[in-house]
Amino acid sequence: MSYQPIVIKKTNEILEILEESNFFLDFELESTDFAKSYLLDKLTQKFIVGDIDFEMDELFTEDEFDQILKEIAAGTVLYELKEKGLVDSYSDDNTEEMFFLTEEGKKLLKEKFD
Repeated sequence: MSYQPIVIKKTNEILEILEESNFFLDFELESTDFAKSYLLDKLTQKFIVGDIDFEMDELFTEDEFDQILKEIAAGTVLYELKEKGLVDSYSDDNTEEMFFLTEEGKKLLKEKFD
């Protein structure tokens, strides 16, 4: 997908703030790839519907940003587990990504809790 330059700029600014505040370190997140993709999509959605003023410092309400941080943390963990082969995913009928444990993931959980 191609993104508007202002969306890319604001996404990079938010990522820089999250890195400086140790968000990724505090949650032991190894990568910022999911966060970047997620923020690009969120800001693009707001841009398309005209629900954003890029000149304002506040792009999201406090509640929206809290939710965004939770979804970034959860999504990053899922994709890290996918890269390690512990979970996999498929797109359902609504093209929403659905995650499930792989055999390796099931084996690891069984070993951990038995």
